[in-house]
Parts: sequence; C-alpha cells; structure tokens
Amino acid sequence: MALWTNCNGMTRRDALQLGLGTLFGGGLATAFRARALAGDPLKTKTAAKACILIWMDGGPTHYETFDPKPGAPKEIRGEFNPIATKVPGIFVSEQMKKIAASMDKIALIRSIRHDQGNHGAGNHYMMTGAPPRIPVGCGAFVSFHPSLGSVTSLEKGAPAGLPAYFSMPSMSRSGGPNFLGAQYAPFVVDGDPNNKNFRVRDVTIPPELAADRFTDRCDLRKEVDHFQRLLDKNIADPALGLDEHYLQASNLMQSASAQAAFNIAKEPDKVRDAYGRNAFGQRALLARRLVEAGVPFITLYDGGWDHHTKLFDAL
Repeated sequence: MALWTNCNGMTRRDALQLGLGTLFGGGLATAFRARALAGDPLKTKTAAKACILIWMDGGPTHYETFDPKPGAPKEIRGEFNPIATKVPGIFVSEQMKKIAASMDKIALIRSIRHDQGNHGAGNHYMMTGAPPRIPVGCGAFVSFHPSLGSVTSLEKGAPAGLPAYFSMPSMSRSGGPNFLGAQYAPFVVDGDPNNKNFRVRDVTIPPELAADRFTDRCDLRKEVDHFQRLLDKNIADPALGLDEHYLQASNLMQSASAQAAFNIAKEPDKVRDAYGRNAFGQRALLARRLVEAGVPFITLYDGGWDHHTKLFDAL
C-alpha cells in the first residue's frame, strides 16, 4: 500500500501518531479526552422517537425568505430587507418576523441542492434522501426509492392499533413505499380537522352497526377465510395478500388509542387556538396527538409555495 506524504515527507500515519500536537496543543488524544470529561453531547447518540415532516410543496425564492443577502444591493437582494433573528448572525426576510423570533429552535440548512431544475426531482430527493438517477418531470408523481416515512415504518414498526406512517391531507409525490410494498404506504387522513364534523375515514364503526355485531362479522369472515384456505391449499390464493390490510383496518376501527388520538375535540380551546383554527393548524395538532400515541412518522402536506409572477405581492 502506497503511503501518501506531504511536502516534508510526513505521512498521515505519522501525523496521527504524533497527535497533531502542533495544531491541538496536547494532541488529538488529549482533545478527545477533554471532550469526554466535559460530557460532550456529540458523543452521546440519542435515537429520535418520531418525526413530523411539514412538507410545503413548491419552490419559494430563497432571497426573499430564508437566505437574504444583507450586503447585496437592492437589485440583487430584492425589495425586502433582511432582519436579525434570535440567533446572532442569522438573518431572514422582513416578512418572517415569527420565524425570526423562533430561530433558536430551528436548524437552518442553506446548502441543500440538486442538479435537476424541476420540482419533481427536488421532491424525490427530499422525500427519499436519494437524487433520481433519470430526469423527473416537473409534475411527475414518481419514485425510484421508498420515502423516509415508509422506511421509518419498516424500521420502527407500528404502535398497537395504529399505522406507522400518516400523511395529511394527501400523499406527496415520492411519498410512497415503492419497492417496500403497499403495507408501508402512508395512511392518508384527507378530511379537515377544523371542521366540527371531522371524522377520519375507515376508522369509525358505522353508527348503525354496534360494536358486538362488528366483532361477530369479523369472526365470521375469519371462519369463511379459513374454510376457503382448506379448499384451496394447493392453489395460490390472491386474497392472501389482502388479509393484512383487512386486519389493519379492523384493528384501527377497534383501537381505543386510535379513536382517542383522532378526537382533537378533547383538546382545550386554548390549545386549539394556539395551533390555529384552520385546516393546517389542526392537522399539526392531530400530528402531535398521533406522535403521543406512538406513531413514528407523520407528513403534513401543504402546497402552493411557488412564485413565478408578482413575487413581492405574493409574499
């Protein structure tokens, strides 16, 4: 194996053995030891229990939102002025006063990019963690990799009586399971939680069907299915692939934790007002309740953050 050296003939192995003392004083070993003694939080890995992905679809301008150029002339930075945030040295657009006041709770990443100039590619990259290998159309609903939510569903599993992956009020492009299979697709909650008559589809037993009658029908179906399996034990049965989905739906309808999580009417008015009495705010509140019930991944989908004309008026 060849040893790479610098101009003075020192190898990388020599530098590590010396501990890079000229750069770090006591050397790397001393630096690492000091970090350990100080209880450096970077040394401790803590696994996240859940993620709420707020996906605001589109392509808002960077200069007029999160990445203003304070030192640039107006013709470059646009009509809006940058304002200071709660974190010294970080500036955002003057239109984002609430974001500025909360910047100490935000990790702002300005370096994410991809080399395809359309929304489809960017959506795929961010939803899956992988840039597409072939061009993706601007409006394409396509995915070559499973979404982060589907992978989380596979790795973390579902809490009792609830799916592991939710998306509200729809599934974003590239938000599906791809080759992982339909069992890792998101459960879509498409209603408006701000509506006083809000009900999550397919999770409530019809009022005309009492709980005991529903259970009896589920038991009857199991017996019929078992009988059919005996008849067709040597024949491939396509219905086998549906059993898991029927079971999930049945468990969801009978799950007390699921019914409690969906019932945001139990939240105090003060809390609901704080989230915003609108569809997006109440979906965010529902997402929080789902996390508390053990769901590991929820996507909140909100579209329209894309400006091609009348930029400053729109913002």
